[in-house]
Amino acid sequence: MTRLVYLGDRRFEFVEGAEPAAGPGECLLEIVATGVCGSDVHGYVGLNERRPAGTVMGHEAVGRVVEAGEGVELEPGLMAALWPIVACEECDFCSAGWSHLCPERRLYGCTPELPGAFATRMKVQSRNLVPLPPDVPPEWGALVEPLAVGHHAIDLAGLTGGECVSIVGGGAIGIAAALAASRAEASEVTVVEPQQSRRATLAALGLTAVGPEAAPFGVDLAVECVGHEETVRAALGAVRPGGAVVLVGLAAPEVSVPMVPLVIEERRVLGSSAYTRADFIAVADCLSEPGLDLEPMIERRVTLEELPRVFEEYAEGRETAVRTLMACDR
Repeated sequence: MTRLVYLGDRRFEFVEGAEPAAGPGECLLEIVATGVCGSDVHGYVGLNERRPAGTVMGHEAVGRVVEAGEGVELEPGLMAALWPIVACEECDFCSAGWSHLCPERRLYGCTPELPGAFATRMKVQSRNLVPLPPDVPPEWGALVEPLAVGHHAIDLAGLTGGECVSIVGGGAIGIAAALAASRAEASEVTVVEPQQSRRATLAALGLTAVGPEAAPFGVDLAVECVGHEETVRAALGAVRPGGAVVLVGLAAPEVSVPMVPLVIEERRVLGSSAYTRADFIAVADCLSEPGLDLEPMIERRVTLEELPRVFEEYAEGRETAVRTLMACDR
């Protein structure tokens, strides 16, 4: 078995090792595809400390069960997406189904203790696997994780149908939020994205995308999927009095916002982090919707061996693909 281990300071190492056995309640997963997430790149370049040295990254994954441990009902051969959150399962948050807010939560691919899916195989708790619907392209399973982030943001906003929605940022999470808003029967969904290439990708997905100069104003809801001060301000400025802004992006650790329009006009601001297990299952089920085509999101496929170069290309701005997949069958 081969794993790609992050050593810190923009360095990786390929490590060969014995294949792990699935213990009680566990499965051995043969990786089919894993997405390169922006948070992985942020950790790689040192923007945050969310990817410590010694981590096998890769939390956006899909794989095939090759071995099931004692007490596991999942059958070998099953194709499943990785729900990467591991929580205590005992606190009030976990009991309420909000394990993503558990104080003890960890994620596969984000800590050395839970090796992720930049590997040929990985061992995982069976409850962290969500089966894919039949006849869904297997690689789409690697998109469930980012799609669930957008789904959760829209769910928090509580759309009832008929709202006008602006999505600020047309990356994977912006796409996810736009698709979720459309599914929630918003009357108008517009993605604001400065890059022409990404607007073309959005159009290929059937979404309406405009540049910042044509951004809508007076919307009921804005979902900010970038995390820079200027984009947070743009989201706040786009919303009507009494409307809501959901903040998802984390590019900057701190931003300043104008208080007068926020307070005087009673705009509501919500933070949205990750997803619940119910969100994840709902998104996986949606992959089989008639007419859905997620192929435009997958703009590049690479091998495990090519990943170090891909990370450096993202870090230097030479790669802008909405989603690059490490595809083991490539």
